[in-house]
Amino acid sequence: MAKLSDDQQRALAGLLGLGDQSARKSHYPELTARLDELEAERRRYIRLNDELEQRVAARTDELLEANRNLQQQIAQREQVERQLRDARDAAEAANRSKDKYLAAASHDLLQPLNAARLLIATLRERALPSVEQVLVERTHQALEGAEDLLTDLLDISRLDQAAVKPDAAVYRLEELFAPLISEFQSVAQAAGLNLRARTGGYAIHTDLRLLTRILRNFLSNACRYTDEGCILLGARRRGDRLRLEVWDTGRGIAADRLEAIFLEFNQLDVGRASERKGVGLGLAIVERIAEILGYPVAVRSWPGRGSMFSIEVPISAEMPPAISQLPTLPTTGNPLPGRRLLVIDNEISILDSMRALLGQWGCDVVTATDQAGALQALQGRAPELILADYHLDHGVVGCLVVKQLREHFGHKIPAVIITADRTDQCRRALRRLDAPLLNKPVKPGKLRAVLSQLLA
Repeated sequence: MAKLSDDQQRALAGLLGLGDQSARKSHYPELTARLDELEAERRRYIRLNDELEQRVAARTDELLEANRNLQQQIAQREQVERQLRDARDAAEAANRSKDKYLAAASHDLLQPLNAARLLIATLRERALPSVEQVLVERTHQALEGAEDLLTDLLDISRLDQAAVKPDAAVYRLEELFAPLISEFQSVAQAAGLNLRARTGGYAIHTDLRLLTRILRNFLSNACRYTDEGCILLGARRRGDRLRLEVWDTGRGIAADRLEAIFLEFNQLDVGRASERKGVGLGLAIVERIAEILGYPVAVRSWPGRGSMFSIEVPISAEMPPAISQLPTLPTTGNPLPGRRLLVIDNEISILDSMRALLGQWGCDVVTATDQAGALQALQGRAPELILADYHLDHGVVGCLVVKQLREHFGHKIPAVIITADRTDQCRRALRRLDAPLLNKPVKPGKLRAVLSQLLA
C-alpha cells in the first residue's frame, strides 16, 4: 500500500482522535492494516458488483429469449386461431349453403311431388280394376313416404340453422287436441287401433304450431309401432305445468335404447327394411323443438306392453274464449259439386292435377298462373273460393293476388293458400290474410275437409 503523506496522516489521525505525532506513529501499523482491510473489502464489493451485473445481464438475456419465444408462441397461436376461425367460417358458410340448397331442393322437389300426389288421389277415388287399384295404392304409399322424408329433412334443416322462432300465445287445450284427433282418427282406424283423447278444461301458453308438431310426431310413432290395442292422448296437471302424454300399447322400447331414439337417423328395429318408414328424424325434431320452447320431454316404456311419451307445457291462468267453429257439415249431401273454384299456381302440372281432382269432386274449376290470367278466365264472375300458391312468378305472392281479387269483386272471397314454404314470414302473411294454409304436397283428404268447411 502507498505511504500516506503527512497531511493525509494528520487528517486520518484527527478522524481517529489521535493527537500528537508519537501517538500517530505508534498506531501507524494498525491504520495500515485497517486500510488494507478496507481496500480488500472495496475490491470484494467491486467483484460482487461485477458478478451481479453479469448475472443481471445473463438473466436479461434469458428473459429476452423467453420473451422472443413467447412472442413466437403468441404469433403461432394467433395463426392457429386465424386458421380455426377461417375453418369455422368456411364450415358455417358451407352449412348455410347446405341449408339453403336443401330448402330450395326440398321446395323444388315438393312441387312435382304435389302434382303426383293429386293425380294419384284422383285415381284412388275412381273405380279401377283390382290390379290397377293395387298399383295405384302402392304408388300412393311410396309418394307418401317420400313426402315424409322431405318434410323431415326440411324441418331439421330449419331447426339446425335456428330459423324457427317461437310465437307463444294462450290457447285452450281443445284447440290443440281436436285437430290432432281429427287427423289421426282415420290413421288409427286404418291400422286397426282405437284412438282416444282425454281433454281437461285447461288453457296453455305456447306456440301452437310447434307444440302440434311435437304431438303429431308422438302420435305418428304410436300408430307406426303399435300393432294392436289403443292409443291415448291425454293431459295431467303437475303444479303450474301440464304434462301432455301419448300412450300406446305397442312393442315398447328397451331401457338401453331410450336415449338413442332421440338421435338423428336412429330408428327402432322393426324387422324387414320394407317395414321401416322415414329416416329416423322424427324424435330428433321433437328434441330440437322442445329445446327451442324450453319444455322437458320424457319417455317411459315397457317392452312388449307399450310406451308413453310426454312433454310439459306451462298452464295459463287466463282462459281464452272458445273459438267459434265453422258450421258443421250436414251428414248427408256434399257442398262441393257445382261450386266455382279458382286455382292459381305457376306450375302447369299442378293446375292440371288440381283441375282433375276438383273436377272429380264435381267442382267447376277455373285455373290461372297469375292475376291477369285469373281475371280473364273468370270473365267478370267472382269465384266462390280461391286456392292460390304462395310463391308465384316474378316475386308475386298469392296473398297479394287474393287481396286484389277480393278488392276487384268487392267482397271477401274465401281463400286457401297452398305452399311448400314453411317459414315464419309466410305464416305471418297468412295470418294477416285470414286464410288457412295447406302445405305441399297437399293431402287430398285435408283439402276436401277445408274446402267443405269454407263452402258449407
